[in-house]
Amino acid sequence: MSEKRQEITGLLLIGLGVLVFLSLISYNPLEEPTISKNVVISNWMGILGVFIAHYLIKFTIGAAAFILPLLLVIWGWWIFAKRNLWVIIRFTIYIVLLALLVSIALALPAVRQRVISSIGFRYSGYVGGIIAKTFVDFLGFYGAAIFVGLLTLITIRGYFSWSFYGPFDRLLSRKHRQKERPKEEKTGPGGGKLFKRNKRQELSEKAPTAESTVPRITISQEDMDRPLEPPKPIPRLMKKPKSAVASSEFTVDKAIGDKDIESVDTLQENVIKREYVLPSLEYLDYSEDASQNVPREEMLENARLLENALETFGVNGRVVHVSPGPVITRYEIEPASGVRVSRIAGLADDLARILSAKRIRIVAPIPGKSVVGVEIPNRHPAIVYLKSIVGSRRFANSDSILTIALGKTTSGDIYTLDLAKMPHLLIAGATGSGKSVCINTIITSILYRAKPDQVKFVMIDPKKLELSAYRALEKYHLITSEDLDEYIITRADNAIVALRSIEAEMERRYEILAGATVRNIAEYNQKVKNGDQDKEFLPYIVVVVDELADLMMTSAKEVEEPITRLAQMSRAVGIHLVIATQRPSVDVITGIIKANFPARIAFQVASKVDSRTILDINGAEKLLGRGDMLITTPQNPEPVRLHSAYITLNELEKILAHIQRQPKPGEMELPSVQEEKSDEFNGLLNNERDPLYYEALRLVVTHQQGSISLLQRRLRVGYSRAARLIDELEAAGIVGPFTGSKARKVLVDENYLEDLDESRYSE
Repeated sequence: MSEKRQEITGLLLIGLGVLVFLSLISYNPLEEPTISKNVVISNWMGILGVFIAHYLIKFTIGAAAFILPLLLVIWGWWIFAKRNLWVIIRFTIYIVLLALLVSIALALPAVRQRVISSIGFRYSGYVGGIIAKTFVDFLGFYGAAIFVGLLTLITIRGYFSWSFYGPFDRLLSRKHRQKERPKEEKTGPGGGKLFKRNKRQELSEKAPTAESTVPRITISQEDMDRPLEPPKPIPRLMKKPKSAVASSEFTVDKAIGDKDIESVDTLQENVIKREYVLPSLEYLDYSEDASQNVPREEMLENARLLENALETFGVNGRVVHVSPGPVITRYEIEPASGVRVSRIAGLADDLARILSAKRIRIVAPIPGKSVVGVEIPNRHPAIVYLKSIVGSRRFANSDSILTIALGKTTSGDIYTLDLAKMPHLLIAGATGSGKSVCINTIITSILYRAKPDQVKFVMIDPKKLELSAYRALEKYHLITSEDLDEYIITRADNAIVALRSIEAEMERRYEILAGATVRNIAEYNQKVKNGDQDKEFLPYIVVVVDELADLMMTSAKEVEEPITRLAQMSRAVGIHLVIATQRPSVDVITGIIKANFPARIAFQVASKVDSRTILDINGAEKLLGRGDMLITTPQNPEPVRLHSAYITLNELEKILAHIQRQPKPGEMELPSVQEEKSDEFNGLLNNERDPLYYEALRLVVTHQQGSISLLQRRLRVGYSRAARLIDELEAAGIVGPFTGSKARKVLVDENYLEDLDESRYSE
């Protein structure tokens, strides 16, 4: 059906629905089709309205017939808006069945009183009355009433995804947690351990079937038998209409929509219930967006324009396959014999001009195929909601608690990522390209799968804004050190200390794993679950750095060294890095850093140079922004185009508020590195001082300000050297200890300088 016919059909159905509604709303039982012409008709639609209302209400399903105009209007709008018809077909089946059951229920009292006439069936109609009489004859009145009520509940449960048992289950679980909480509060952390020995013994005695502290999301056999989405039809050949492409036929993949999402509490109910409850899907928003269904006429027109445009530039080829997606549509072109794919690859800008597209990306050739892909943006791109990914079976069935609901592919398939297998992730993209939303998606995905005692976060946010909302995770998922005075790290000096602390934690874990004779953290934690009472459970640690460029500008060496070492060695001990930057230049993403991050995400960048810096290939400069990305992984080094899942600040706040309502787990801290700093200070005192030490001392005492930035400006040195000078001054007792965001307190006055000059002169 053409777009014009769809709109006309939709408008006709909407108009018909309004006419039927006006006929029904003004129905008068005394007015029948045989009414005399001399009688004034009160029906708003005249004699036609009398006919419609009389036959619909009296001879069909009575008062429930009001559902018919509603369905006509909905169908009209659905066709007018060119939405996916499967959703409305399913809705129509259930609503008609429910209306029939309502009609039967309205007829049961009349059947019981044996009023089998038009008067008795004036609310139910003859159809509902006859079926009700049949039920009463076979089952009796009460049996028929119970049977109709049961069918109504089954119909409602069949359409909606929420569970009738859910509220009872949550009530019982809440009572169970309240009963167990006094026992749980008796156990606490000791020596950095998350669980004490008596706690593990109590769990092993009272809950021998609890196999794991790490939640495993399971799906019952009944759920496995029930399809989440309607079966995807096998791509078939499109018959070429008169206005279609003048070449051979091609196939079109049906766009994948989000028909059904897992019930709100699926993930919550499938996890072994402890005192901590994972967030529910009800905190995430979702809207069925029909814009991802590209009209067939638009695809045919683009295919025709593509072939004509290629022929204009002397390239012969034909469109053989079309894959519509939520944001872009890929057209697969089979070049004629003897045509080089490089000739097609150089026509991206010209094709974008001809097709009036914002940007066109050409994949020449598509890996594993003998065709060239031309990716054209949809006129009305859809939003990929995070709920459609987190609520999917693919996400729920994943075994890893570090599974990330990343987004959807160009064809609408759900794409998830296991951070444990990456094992680190490097993200780059220009401002406004969707980088920060992607980071929120990564963190939220882990929050939906892991409890605070299973995954900890270290968040470094030099911009002080992007990760500020996660301060709510303090005492839950956030982990810190006694050397730090903030949970969300915003200063470069704190970032360096945090990275050194994580490095020390990595070394500590290696010693623990070596003593346990295991190869990785998964094997070690499995030993703990199996009853090794002398060992502590080790949570995963995810380090999130939102802007690497700011850190590299101030202290490149001090930042690059621990990041490189962690990237090389930390996978086995469960420490993973997620590093993002909006400036993918070689001085930020150095060769050493890039070599240790095989999993990389590139959002829209400004130039081909930036694209090659992050991905080693061109292509990211052709992306559309707003979550459009290319990703490479160790398992698939060829870039895959994805559309990032979207989460709003309001959704995030609701999830964080839920976590804050949960009981706090045992605290865990990173190892302190102050002792190492003291050793360095002693070495500085006993062995050597920086040549600029006395100049730095005079500046600090004169200005009465122990600031690293002051030394950087006046002495024209880098951050690292200025920080070492401040450390030397602290070791000498000139400035006080670190006090947070303020400058260090100067402990001496200018008289000290005079005494110092005299002593140096006398020497």
